[in-house]
Amino acid sequence: MTKKRTNNPKSTPNKGTRTNTSNKRPQTRTAQRPTKPRKNKRQKGLHRKKSSIKRKKQLIVLVVLIAVISIVGFIGKKTYDFVSNIWPNVISLKNSMTGGAIDTSHVNTDEQYDVSDEKEATLQVRHNVFIDVGCGGNETGYITDDKTKEKDLNLVIAKKVAKELNKQEDINVILSRQEDIYMSSDERKSLAEGQEAEVFVSIHMAAESSGKATGVETIYSKDAKDGSGDFASLMQTSIVAFVKAENRGTNTYDMSVLRDNSMPSIYIQCGFLSNSTEEKNLKDETYQNELAKGIAQGILTYIDAKK
Repeated sequence: MTKKRTNNPKSTPNKGTRTNTSNKRPQTRTAQRPTKPRKNKRQKGLHRKKSSIKRKKQLIVLVVLIAVISIVGFIGKKTYDFVSNIWPNVISLKNSMTGGAIDTSHVNTDEQYDVSDEKEATLQVRHNVFIDVGCGGNETGYITDDKTKEKDLNLVIAKKVAKELNKQEDINVILSRQEDIYMSSDERKSLAEGQEAEVFVSIHMAAESSGKATGVETIYSKDAKDGSGDFASLMQTSIVAFVKAENRGTNTYDMSVLRDNSMPSIYIQCGFLSNSTEEKNLKDETYQNELAKGIAQGILTYIDAKK
């Protein structure tokens, strides 16, 4: 019996014949597009977080940018309006300083300050203080043994009071005299009225025959109903607080220089030249300075109390 031949792998196939070299069936593969590697969940979450932060930053930048543009625009408009309004005035000022022609056709007079109004407003807040310097000219007043005249000491004290008051910007001081001249009581009062004085202060010295009397005294008219009594009381308190002198208080007399005045008026007896000790004080510059400070402070206290 003849055996069937089996395919021998080692046998050489006939020319032009393709034979299976494996018992397995050939597999067919489908071509696939190449894909990017997939990110894990953690990477995806991080990506979304970064994207959210980025969008927030962009939004903040946008809001800030809009705000800056709005502010710049607002300031720019205000600046433009301001410059537009003042520019004609600047040109006019430049021309006035350089001698050029002054163009007032574009000047906004509604918004300009009136210099005369400003001066008037400034004067309204100033207080006119009238200092009456006692005696003068042929009216010498008391004369001491060494020929010191009351009229001269009155002027020295009055000038020192004026110097103290002039340190205050709201005080305007008027002296009845600054030289050795005679003035009647009516002339003194008329001058104070003409200057629209707010207060009237007459400065004098005192004297008496015994030579024993000492001290400071402030006098006001007995018929005064304009606050002269209060003014005198404040003045007396102020003077004795500055100088060491007997306090003789306040009194009322019918003094011609105080009679019928339209403003609070007082008459100060600064001390007794007839007393040798007080005469020495009244001629001492240090004492004079303190006395002047006391009188000035009394005036300021009364003016401030009236405000």
